[in-house]
Amino acid sequence: MTTPASLSPIWSEFLTSQNAQFDEQGKICSFGQPELERFIIKNGPVVTSLTHQALIRVSGSEALTFLLAQLTSDVNLVSDNQAQFSAYCDPKGQVLANFLVFKYQGDYYLNFDGSLRESILKRLTMFVLRSDVKLTEVSQELIQVGFAGEFGDLDIQRRLSTKVKDIFESGMIELDDMQDVLVVKVPGPYHKYALFGPAEQMKLAWKKIRDNADVTNNYDWNLLNIAAGVPEVTAATSAQLTAQFFNLDKFDAINFKKGCFPGQEIIARIHYRGKVTKRMLRIHLNEVVSLLPGDNLTLKDKNEKAYKLMVVNANPDIFNGTLCLAIGTLKPLESVEGDLFTESGEAATIEPLPYSITDDE
Repeated sequence: MTTPASLSPIWSEFLTSQNAQFDEQGKICSFGQPELERFIIKNGPVVTSLTHQALIRVSGSEALTFLLAQLTSDVNLVSDNQAQFSAYCDPKGQVLANFLVFKYQGDYYLNFDGSLRESILKRLTMFVLRSDVKLTEVSQELIQVGFAGEFGDLDIQRRLSTKVKDIFESGMIELDDMQDVLVVKVPGPYHKYALFGPAEQMKLAWKKIRDNADVTNNYDWNLLNIAAGVPEVTAATSAQLTAQFFNLDKFDAINFKKGCFPGQEIIARIHYRGKVTKRMLRIHLNEVVSLLPGDNLTLKDKNEKAYKLMVVNANPDIFNGTLCLAIGTLKPLESVEGDLFTESGEAATIEPLPYSITDDE
């Protein structure tokens, strides 16, 4: 498939020169070497274009007040040098979308899954009312690139002349021809970054990174989020489950002291009663299974007892099988004795996440 019509012409032409191939969802499915693209994810360094993601600019004198009233996190903590994860919930406490929130050239930005672009923009706009707040979808104006690698922090420092070492730390590239490019460090199994900037400058940043990195597609890039237990709410999983079920509290995406936000009462009740009945788990299946967000995943124990989970994210693993994030009820799974199996009889393993999901809430 050719590049999406909505894509920035400058960036579209550039991706074509890089041999990017798109699918019907507008995602990059390959740069021409799919086997290599998946394998190099293991350690990196890798780079990919993430322009299929949504990006909303929130501007105006009351932008901060507006976001504080709508999101689960304390947006007061977002600055020119500090980003954060957050979520947007309905009154029932169910997550409609989860965001990377950052500040760029004086305005706030919400970065999230592209399948929710129109619905989230429409819903947020409903609550602007007479406030001095303007919401603008700018994913084609501010290009997004992902970069990750075992020594990615050194690459960012040496090649892009900026020091962004801590998770959610952000900073501008200190080079004259890339001075409008923002770098945000985001959670990953190793050093992982999101870069945002105008197309011409992003072309230069991409070329600098490519001096010591290979390209990968949007789907295999997901393996980094899955390995790190990073949730991504999509149209298929929106308004399905509460924030703690997506482990968003483990990323400090929920602040219980900042004031009201949609669904706060229910989310806070779960928190203070310490009864998070469901959690997002990382699971390795010993077979390649086509799983999409929102799909049901049924696992069985040796006694044929079934355990049902909801898929959040999934992708074929590097060497064999499938790696996925799925939400399941904890108590029954904790009582399992022996191995778990897929419905076809292949082994399924619940793997440890980089953070604890069993600590006291």
